[in-house]
Amino acid sequence: MSMITKVDAYNDQTDEEIENLIDSYVVKYFDGRSDDVVRIRRNIWTVREPLYSFNIIITSLLIIFDAVMFDELPEDKHGFFEELLSANAHQAKSSKLCLVKDTIHLRIIRGLEDFDFSEFADHVEEYREIFAEIQENFLDKFYPDI
Repeated sequence: MSMITKVDAYNDQTDEEIENLIDSYVVKYFDGRSDDVVRIRRNIWTVREPLYSFNIIITSLLIIFDAVMFDELPEDKHGFFEELLSANAHQAKSSKLCLVKDTIHLRIIRGLEDFDFSEFADHVEEYREIFAEIQENFLDKFYPDI
């Protein structure tokens, strides 16, 4: 009889060569910011930016940039989701706003094949460009008490 085991979507069964490549991108891009960038697992880095934090996660096939934008849903869920879809169409570029267990994340998911440093840098810059703007727009409209 075979045992069925649950697979962790972000397990660290990644190729050491890919881990080293992504680590070299992290070190090169965030040079001099070692206090703000922490490698928390073989395949996960946490980056603290001035207004938010995000994770860089590698799996066997993907690189994921992930930031929690809102840790709870507002009362007006219908209007909120309409605005999220609009933001996905008009403000997000490579990233997308996603619902994950009642939290809203800003995510970029990309295959590892041909992933180079310039694309890595572009993704970090995209977060810097749009995260605060999108969050501020949603806070003003859907989270007035914060």
